[in-house]
Amino acid sequence: MSAHVHFSSLLDALPQQVWKADAQGRLLWMNARLAEALNRPALPAALVNWLHEEDRSAFSAQWAAAQRSGRFEMEYRLGNQWVLAQAQRLPDSPLWLGTHTDIAARRTVEARLREADEVWKLALECSGDGVWDWHVQAGIEYFSERYLRLYGFEPGDVDATPEAFDARTHPDDLAQMDKDREDHFAGRTPLYRNEHRVLAKDGSWKWILSRGMVIARDTAGRPLRMVGTHTDITDRKRQEALVWQQARVDTLTGLPNRRSLRERIERALALRALRGDELAVMFVDLDHFKEVNDSLGHDVGDALLVQVAGRLQEHMPPGGVVARMGGDEFTVLLATDQAVLAAERVGHDLLEALSEAFEVAGERVYVSASIGVSLAPRDGVEIEALFKHADLALYEAKGAGRNRMSLFTPALHEAAQRRARLVAELREALRLSQFSLVYQPILSLQDPTAPPRKAEALLRWSHPQLGDVSPAQFIPIAETSGFIVDIGDWVFREAAAQVLAWRAAGHEGFQISVNKSPVQFLGERSHRVQPDWVTHLRGLGLPGDALAVEITEGLLLERDEAVAERLRALREAGLAISLDDFGTGYSSLSYLQHHDIDTVKIDRSFVAGLESGGKALALCRAIVTMAHELGMEVVAEGVETEAQMLALRGMGCDWGQGWWFGKGVPAAEFEERWFGAITASSVSATTR
Repeated sequence: MSAHVHFSSLLDALPQQVWKADAQGRLLWMNARLAEALNRPALPAALVNWLHEEDRSAFSAQWAAAQRSGRFEMEYRLGNQWVLAQAQRLPDSPLWLGTHTDIAARRTVEARLREADEVWKLALECSGDGVWDWHVQAGIEYFSERYLRLYGFEPGDVDATPEAFDARTHPDDLAQMDKDREDHFAGRTPLYRNEHRVLAKDGSWKWILSRGMVIARDTAGRPLRMVGTHTDITDRKRQEALVWQQARVDTLTGLPNRRSLRERIERALALRALRGDELAVMFVDLDHFKEVNDSLGHDVGDALLVQVAGRLQEHMPPGGVVARMGGDEFTVLLATDQAVLAAERVGHDLLEALSEAFEVAGERVYVSASIGVSLAPRDGVEIEALFKHADLALYEAKGAGRNRMSLFTPALHEAAQRRARLVAELREALRLSQFSLVYQPILSLQDPTAPPRKAEALLRWSHPQLGDVSPAQFIPIAETSGFIVDIGDWVFREAAAQVLAWRAAGHEGFQISVNKSPVQFLGERSHRVQPDWVTHLRGLGLPGDALAVEITEGLLLERDEAVAERLRALREAGLAISLDDFGTGYSSLSYLQHHDIDTVKIDRSFVAGLESGGKALALCRAIVTMAHELGMEVVAEGVETEAQMLALRGMGCDWGQGWWFGKGVPAAEFEERWFGAITASSVSATTR
């Protein structure tokens, strides 16, 4: 049974009518008792419509006033049945949770008490709540039979004195009870009303609502006689406690949730101002948790989160708080006079603890964590500032390779502001024609003097105020925001138009490579429909081999059949598939068996080490040999020296790309430079 169904069943079992409404007073949900009373109406519906018409105006006024205070209490007739309505706005929500308690019997008693002299006789005849009759100055108090049995007593078990039950009142509730009583005695309140706990005969505590009124005073205005009732509200209090827990405790891990954490930080900030302590707010985010969920299922993911919560709690110092913010995000709160040292010590312990294997559902699961830290008062004295700065530090930790901790610095704030501006400007860059393409030649290493037959289209962004923005800055932002889908389509269309022009000018067989982000493949699957590149090429009259699509290893490791199908469709249409940055992070080559790859591109980090020989030389030679054995061609990226070019040519590498041959230039400059007579000396002279 889900938590929601279990919670609804509990509410159905209560003796009160329970309901949920919006700020306009429209009923959105009700338990079974209220549904039966109202003949199971269609929801939503205005609560006021079921009230006695004489009570509707007062209800509307009090409900409006309650929107400011967050609490509502009123006695009204639901149809012709008197009820006590009590409601409270739910935390961080415009919705209200309320109850109706049947007070028909008490209302009858109160009416008779006002009309008759024999008050106690009428009270004894009442079948409603427990009734008390207090002769104040005489120090005598009479209790109805129902009143006594409410607490498990029989008539004669308890002395007829006010002290008899005052002594059974919970110590924590006495001060407020005395204050409410004195306010009524002094005439500051028309009715006495108080909620407190009373010790029953069996040793349990019962929550009761005590309501009363002075019905006789002496000539000096002092109270002589006061009559009232006790209503058992234990179930309502339990319900309120359950709602409180639901609002503040994470149901999966049992940790404080986001709301509870905010309350604790508010208290810690207030105490910090008094004591001079420092606070550390630590955002803890699991690395690669999505892969666990996707590969092993959400049940395993949930079980892992429970174990993670346990390890976090095990490594908390005294007074440290761990909360779950949602998903795989946790937060740690530390209050100490040395917050930086405490955060560094705790962060180190948490990183070590979370890097150890988890045994979950018979599986050994490994995750790590990234941690971002902000400090009060150094980084702010308000919750939002601390959260924002901890999040920026977390972003930095993840960007630096994950499985590490980063403390917030002003430089991170400046970088975040720049990213935010880039996001805003990126939205308009395509519409304002701020993007352009440059083309970097890819030359045959066996005959580098021959005119190039391949080039890679590289995206550039020239902003009128920001200047030239590095692709390393804006491409990740475009991928995160989803703008890369539209930008990638623009790059493809521009490159297709350019290769069409160059082929028409006589450069038959020329091929341009374009990069396709993994986000573009995912966008096809879940966010939006990618324009059909194959159809566009056919519309231009271009064969598929006019373009090559460069992808990364990470996309192939997804093992997504939809991605594999799209790659097959591109290749079947004649487009070449090139694997970019080969060998930069994944040891498994099994994906090469599942996908048809035409070309692998040796990452520049391997090429850079060729001149020193050793492992780089051996790795490059192994990649070339493996690719050729699998029927693939090889392009070496980042060729910057003649020695690198010669070494690559010596091992049989097919193509070279890099500054030794030429940097990326606009199409007109590319034509001028590369589609003329090319000699070996001119190649060397250009690249020096």
